[in-house]
Amino acid sequence: MEYKKFDINSWNRKEHFEHYRNLQCSFSLTSEIEITKFLQYLKENKYKFYSSIIYLITKLVNLTFEFKISIKNNEIVTWDVLHPSYTIFHQKEETFSSIWSEHSDDKTIFFNEFEKDCTNYENNKSLFPKFNIPENHFNISCLPWIKYSAFNLNLPNLNDYFQPIITIGKYDKNENKIVLPITIQIHHAVCDGFHVAKFINKLQEWCNEPEKHL
Repeated sequence: MEYKKFDINSWNRKEHFEHYRNLQCSFSLTSEIEITKFLQYLKENKYKFYSSIIYLITKLVNLTFEFKISIKNNEIVTWDVLHPSYTIFHQKEETFSSIWSEHSDDKTIFFNEFEKDCTNYENNKSLFPKFNIPENHFNISCLPWIKYSAFNLNLPNLNDYFQPIITIGKYDKNENKIVLPITIQIHHAVCDGFHVAKFINKLQEWCNEPEKHL
């Protein structure tokens, strides 16, 4: 669990950070990304959708400076790496669990870890069956039953939680392309709409060229 101290006085968003941290204000942004080529690539290579999209999102999160800012020991830091904490659904009980997997830029290593974790905890119905979740994690959830145009989590007390909370929905055909709704909710102290839009636009670029990024 490596991190670096961050000198906020050198940041051009220092005033924004202090203002929105004082307000404890978050915001969410929902958009659609086209995943037609991404899905075709998965089919050709026999990759699974859920592990692949989590891998791609996590890889990009770890290239996004604003998403890695955090508070540790009352100091502002940036994590070297963030690991995904994601939901798995229990069909019979109609409940879910949240587990996590260690990230690796090597997709083969990550896919193996992901499959191992899902297999190990698929029959454990507790909310957090995998213990020792690292501080340096972020959350991903999936709503594969519905295509949505807006999604929001009500967080009355953020307590300086700065990592992104990412939600994806049901992908669906729109004219001749397949689109996926994605929502990013994040503390306004660490980023603005510009940064979230930049992330989503980059994710779209990656989905357009999956052979380069997956």
